[in-house]
Amino acid sequence: MTRHRPHRMYPGALLAQEACSYQGATEVLSRLRGRFAVVIHSDRDCSNVLPKTGGRVQSELAYKFVCTNMREDELVTGQGNAKLRRAIEVVHASLQPDLILVLSTCPTVMIGDNVVNVARKAARDLGIRVEAESTHGLKPRSPAEILDTVYTLLARASQPTLADRQRRVNLVGLSVQPDEREELDAGFAALGLTLNTVLNERAGLDDFLRAADAGWLIHPGPDMLVGLRKVALDQWQQASIEVPLPVGLAATDRFWQAIASATERPASAVLALPGRQAAVDAIAGFRARWAGKPLRAAYNVGSVRSFDLRRIAQEELGELTLFDDLGFTSAIFVQGPQDEANWQRVARVLNDLQVDRPFCIFPATSSLRQMISRKNYELFYGAGFLRDQLSQRGIPLLQHGDIRLGWQQVPRVLATIERALSDTFYQMFQEHVQLPDDADARTRLVLPSEMVAARRA
Repeated sequence: MTRHRPHRMYPGALLAQEACSYQGATEVLSRLRGRFAVVIHSDRDCSNVLPKTGGRVQSELAYKFVCTNMREDELVTGQGNAKLRRAIEVVHASLQPDLILVLSTCPTVMIGDNVVNVARKAARDLGIRVEAESTHGLKPRSPAEILDTVYTLLARASQPTLADRQRRVNLVGLSVQPDEREELDAGFAALGLTLNTVLNERAGLDDFLRAADAGWLIHPGPDMLVGLRKVALDQWQQASIEVPLPVGLAATDRFWQAIASATERPASAVLALPGRQAAVDAIAGFRARWAGKPLRAAYNVGSVRSFDLRRIAQEELGELTLFDDLGFTSAIFVQGPQDEANWQRVARVLNDLQVDRPFCIFPATSSLRQMISRKNYELFYGAGFLRDQLSQRGIPLLQHGDIRLGWQQVPRVLATIERALSDTFYQMFQEHVQLPDDADARTRLVLPSEMVAARRA
């Protein structure tokens, strides 16, 4: 299989929305707990992106984000490095954080300020923890790369404290609810393993500082945490295990089998847990009740920019396997530009992922209703704000987030899907489509393998 993402950004090659790495980093860091401060090496206009990141800034300090407030004359006369060093000293003296992070922005990158060198020297001279990363919007990056940058930045400050780490594992990128966590703990216990820490958007600095005290780094793929994996291997001698999202029956089986194989433990120990049989029975019951009835799902990606690895695993396709478990035939609806180059790029990504399903690209929210019909789909799995478009076509919506992780959650998820499929509200009305907002939008459904083959020919 071609590795579709060697972790270098190339235009349009990914399905998830791209972002400025500085803005994305501040959005992720704003939600993380802990006594750390972020020095933004920037003019004040770039620092003003913070109110636009959404959500509340979580902080245990009087200030979490501070800015060097570079003026135009300081930018053009090369005073940036000196001002950054002084800012680190002031933040250390006034806030006494456990860790100082430094981020750059477009202006300071363009004038050549080396934030990494300044931070490294300040840490050595002051005897404190300072980590820095070059971030900017000059070249958009994928959400997975931005998360990898932030997680690597935080984890570099971690050092091993335990001698026996081989029975402990880190789980990265999976946001888990308490009941999901209980099943994970039971599964790891069945394999003789202990969950050391979970690194996600709910984590804190203390979670990242514990990351070195494990023998394994488990995360969804493919190739989503290249930088963090390198730190784990080089600094902590920690091996990585790439797993599918444990969604539904087959993918959850593969999740545990991958972990068991990598850690040289028998998978039968975890596959015998009672939750698995509950999932088997629920899926068999669903298939029996819907036998002979059409099950066609439209699966939406690319409509929401997210920095949750659980959401963007496998280019937002990590939950597609559940629909396969249930016997659905699925088509993929990607929101993005409809130029021919983008059609080709999307086809290559899907082909490399071995997801050979018909796909459609719709350029705007309002154009979705032109390309979908109740005659062709019984269910739409996608972003909640598309509900208005779907209601015009009488198609029920299953929202992102309605699908849960693990075997024990399968009966609950199937009940939600069946409620959507059985909803008769829209069936009382004829389909209604407003005049298209984008007359140039094309309705087109193609197989990735056919497009790739035609391109090669």
